[in-house]
Amino acid sequence: MMHKSRNLSRPQESIFRGVLLAYFVLFFHVVLIFVLGVLMFIFGGVITYLPWILALGGALILGSGYLWWQYIKKRGKKLGNILKDPFLQGRTIEVTFLGGLASFRLGQAQEPLTINHSASEDPKQIVDPATARAEELTKLAHLLKQDLITFDEFLKAKKEIMGR
Repeated sequence: MMHKSRNLSRPQESIFRGVLLAYFVLFFHVVLIFVLGVLMFIFGGVITYLPWILALGGALILGSGYLWWQYIKKRGKKLGNILKDPFLQGRTIEVTFLGGLASFRLGQAQEPLTINHSASEDPKQIVDPATARAEELTKLAHLLKQDLITFDEFLKAKKEIMGR
């Protein structure tokens, strides 16, 4: 008898879990529809008020430009004099708005940087010379130990390495 009663409780649990799962699915669909509605309301408002948003943004940009211009005039400077400042010589000034959506440059255009392939300098070493010499001497000693070079060749190469 106990075995039957346990089997009866399991179908009831699975039915309860199935109904609970269905309610969660329904609840999440309602939440999704609500979120989509809120997004449509927000973006609908943005589209409706887009001219006002652009006008306010433009007014802020023009207002900050006017205040900057007044600051420059108050100091008795001109834009040309500012661009002739030794700090700005040979440099371009780029002014960007809205993360680079609109930009303009002041100053002379610079040539693109190039890599000089005809460099006559010695290549730069990453390790210091003492470490490089020690590694070369270790390799020479290894070659001597394996009888790949003679003792005289070892001494000659050692003298060369130490003379650098």
